[in-house]
Amino acid sequence: MQAAPADLRRGRIFYALFPFAAEFPLTIEDEAGQKLVFPTIEDYARARKGRATRVVTDVRLRPVLLLHDGTRGEHEDVVCLRINTVKPRHRRSTTTWEQIEQQRHLFFYYLSASQRRYGLQEDSLIALTSIGSIQKSAILGLHVGELTHRELQSVSERLSRILSLDLAPLIAERASELLRRAGYAI
Repeated sequence: MQAAPADLRRGRIFYALFPFAAEFPLTIEDEAGQKLVFPTIEDYARARKGRATRVVTDVRLRPVLLLHDGTRGEHEDVVCLRINTVKPRHRRSTTTWEQIEQQRHLFFYYLSASQRRYGLQEDSLIALTSIGSIQKSAILGLHVGELTHRELQSVSERLSRILSLDLAPLIAERASELLRRAGYAI
C-alpha cells in the first residue's frame, strides 16, 4: 500500500525504495538496444553529449527520514535521508562509535532500537550525507516512526554544516521582521 500524501510529514520515518547511486564502469543500452560500457564519467560525457540516458539502478526497501512535507500534489517526490542498520564496522572504532552514540558525529545520527518511537528493529544510523529524492509512489504504507522536534532540529543543524549552507542572511531577515512586528524600527 502506498503512503497517503497527508501522512508524508517532515521528521517521519517510512520504508521506501531508495536507489543506489550510479557508479563506473556504467553499462547502458542505447536506443538500438545495444549494450554500451563506459569506464569513466569522461567517456560517458564524450559519447552521450548531453543526451538523456535511461539508467537502470539497484534499489533497496529501507527506512528513510522525510526532510519536508510531501502533501502538496504538484510535487511527485520528497527529499529524504537514508537510514542504515548499524554494522559491526561502525562499532569497531571506539572513538568514532562513542561520538555516534553521544550524537556528536557530524555525519551520523544514531537511532537506538530501544526507542520504540523510531519503529526500527535494529540500531540504525541516519546517514546525513545520503540525501535523496524519491517518488511518493515508492514510499510504503504508514510511517513506522518519527523524530522529536528537538531531534529533527539537531539533524537540520548538522545538515546545514555538512552542506555549508549560509543561513546568516535568512536569520538576519527573520530577526528584522520580528523586530518590526514588535514595534522596533531598524
